[in-house]
Amino acid sequence: MIAAVVPAAGKSERMGRPKLLIEIAGEPLLARVVTALASGGACPVIVVAPPRSQPEGPPIIALAERLGAIVVAPDDRPADMRASIQLGLDALRATATPQAVILTPADAPGISQLLIELLIEEWRARPDRIVIPTFEGRRGHPVVLPWSIVSTLESLPHNLGLNALIAAASASVHTIEVADRTILLDLDVPADLEFWDAPTAAPGMVVHCVRLFASARELAGTSELEVALAPGGTVADLRRAIAHREPRLRLLAETALIAVDEEYHSDDAVPQPGARIALIPPVSGGETNP
Repeated sequence: MIAAVVPAAGKSERMGRPKLLIEIAGEPLLARVVTALASGGACPVIVVAPPRSQPEGPPIIALAERLGAIVVAPDDRPADMRASIQLGLDALRATATPQAVILTPADAPGISQLLIELLIEEWRARPDRIVIPTFEGRRGHPVVLPWSIVSTLESLPHNLGLNALIAAASASVHTIEVADRTILLDLDVPADLEFWDAPTAAPGMVVHCVRLFASARELAGTSELEVALAPGGTVADLRRAIAHREPRLRLLAETALIAVDEEYHSDDAVPQPGARIALIPPVSGGETNP
């Protein structure tokens, strides 16, 4: 069993409103994170929510429960993330001891089902290791820790947190490089939302309608996606635009086939205005023909 703990009890003071209820691509941030964890293979998912006495507590609790998560709602708000994580670990210990735990901040929109599947696969190949995704050498979210390591968090001095735990077990860290910088991003202030806003077509931009097939359609929850490219934009630019427009597709967009007017094209091809474009996952069952 690989569980997940999502510390979601913060005040969102710098954001100025409950950030976990902010919609990213039409979905509350907390829902994006919990859904990615559960669909990627984490079970159970523990959400440590704000107290019910706080204004944001009841809606966050209701959302997490609706998503099938186990909710821990303490009477008093945890002092810090370390305290929130510990509450989640205690809840796990009281039910069934997992083999490993995925830890992720609740305000990380870059988490996806495919990323979770990748991290779990890497951990299963190295069950004694801490697995951390990296982008250009920088560590991101989430982190997979064996229970034998994460369960020792409570033994650390109270002024130390998860980073200290990982540093103490540095010999057990296994990193995996991914081609996606969004694993580094979280939401702290209103300006952080700009990256996740749907791009608009500025004057001179070319808007393309991209048809989505199989798992791409399932991840995005739609069969079509509009993206804007500068004149002369290539298929490679199109991949990046798809990932920006719908973060849940960012890993898939790197490997999927791109068909333009019913023919597969290389990344240096330039789709013309009005072209019929399709994104087709590498394995797409009986839907391989756009």
